[in-house]
Amino acid sequence: MLGGCGGAGASVLAAVLAWCATDSAGPAFLIDCDPLGGGIDVLLGCERVPGSRWGQVRLRGGSLDPAVLRDCLPNWHQVSVLAVDDPLAPDPEALVKLVAAAAPAGPVILDLARWPSPVRTAALRSYDLAVLVTPAEVGAVAASAAIAGALDRSRAGLVVRGPSTDLPPARIGGLLGLPVLGRFGYEPAGRHPGGLDPRRIRRGTRQLAEAVLRQAAAAAEPVVAA
Repeated sequence: MLGGCGGAGASVLAAVLAWCATDSAGPAFLIDCDPLGGGIDVLLGCERVPGSRWGQVRLRGGSLDPAVLRDCLPNWHQVSVLAVDDPLAPDPEALVKLVAAAAPAGPVILDLARWPSPVRTAALRSYDLAVLVTPAEVGAVAASAAIAGALDRSRAGLVVRGPSTDLPPARIGGLLGLPVLGRFGYEPAGRHPGGLDPRRIRRGTRQLAEAVLRQAAAAAEPVVAA
């Protein structure tokens, strides 16, 4: 999951995807890959839940047991969350190992930073579906163009945030060269003082997340969404 600009809502949608994935696939993983995003655990309201963050990840050879990985991470509504707590994290090699360990145990959702980095490069080497979220605004679409150009467009899709008569989703998809997966409206659940509350998520947002997951399920790579 990538935001085309700041405030696009990609982190909220990534969390909703992970939560919706638990309905059909059991436990899921949500991995925060944005060192300047403030920590996705804060967005979710689980920043005080015990468990490892990126700063505590130490991987040295061998294989990682998916059950051990799931149990050592904070749990948010059946989603195992690995949040960034250090601007120097995450490590691209560690990300590859974590994804390889997590994928057999459940769907993996990656919340990626907008700017190019070794971590983003590592994440985009293998995924089922890359989802770019962009507001329906001229400046946001222009910013999103550079990100869209870095994606494998045969395995990427676009979610448009908010309404616009001047820039309808089909036109934005044409400008960015990506198929439109749906429209993402304002999500008040993401502004809840106690963190993102699944019970408050709009029906339209859930339906969009379920459609994205179905699209991702058709692919054969181990990562559900990046």
